[in-house]
Amino acid sequence: AMRTKALMSFQKVDRSRFPVVCFGMYVHEYGPGCSAVHAGRVYVECIDSVPLYGDERGEERQALLSAVVQGYLDYARRMGYRYVHLRVPPPTEETSYIFASRSLVVRLRASLHLAHWYRRLLQGAQDAGVIQSFEASSIGGLHNFPLSLLQPGEMAAELAFRNVNLAEFEPQVQELMIRVMELKDRFFTVSLQRPGASVVLQPDTSQLLPSAVASDRGELVGFCVSLRLRFASLQQAKYSTMRLVHRLLMEQSIPSPPDRPAAAAAAAAPAAGE
Repeated sequence: AMRTKALMSFQKVDRSRFPVVCFGMYVHEYGPGCSAVHAGRVYVECIDSVPLYGDERGEERQALLSAVVQGYLDYARRMGYRYVHLRVPPPTEETSYIFASRSLVVRLRASLHLAHWYRRLLQGAQDAGVIQSFEASSIGGLHNFPLSLLQPGEMAAELAFRNVNLAEFEPQVQELMIRVMELKDRFFTVSLQRPGASVVLQPDTSQLLPSAVASDRGELVGFCVSLRLRFASLQQAKYSTMRLVHRLLMEQSIPSPPDRPAAAAAAAAPAAGE
């Protein structure tokens, strides 16, 4: 079966007693029982991080995020998955985030940065023996990247990006848009296993923690928007992290009524303190 997982990292900043969320990643794991096209693959839907806080330096955050993602790649390899797929969202995809929306200019620059970071990240993972190899292309569907992995909204964003009219934008935006269009590294396919290796894809027997808030990225974004949870400053991040974690813990401690689906019951019941 396919499992969607939300992975989050927390860190303590400026010797604070309370950690704040600093990183989020949504993945879709296609295990045994999935179609032959998808079985043994992992699709990374989204990777996002919050701004730097306190005295934290950019290289420290990069090292932290790289360690988390490489750790997940190692886990996927040990579970018997053969491929992991990553995609740099086009700037036309306005909802490609977890913690905060971004303007078009910021999304353009983020696309350029993410493409370069993915390559450095995967090269480091290959050098460390975590993965076997990786390849990238500017167009999905090539290099063993099934476009059927994408969500309908993601496909719509890709089509909108291909048909974008540059004349509608200011010169600065046009320049950035052209640079993104010329990117060679947007669709990444990561090979986890040695060629010809006999690997058995293991079923995931870890405890499933259903969540009406975190099981779907759109629901998590909607939850943060509805409560005006922000992560632009350390003070905002502390409060928002507290509310988010509290809601997740409440979902796991309150069982759903037997006559109603878990997701519907959780969505209908407001979190304590709201």
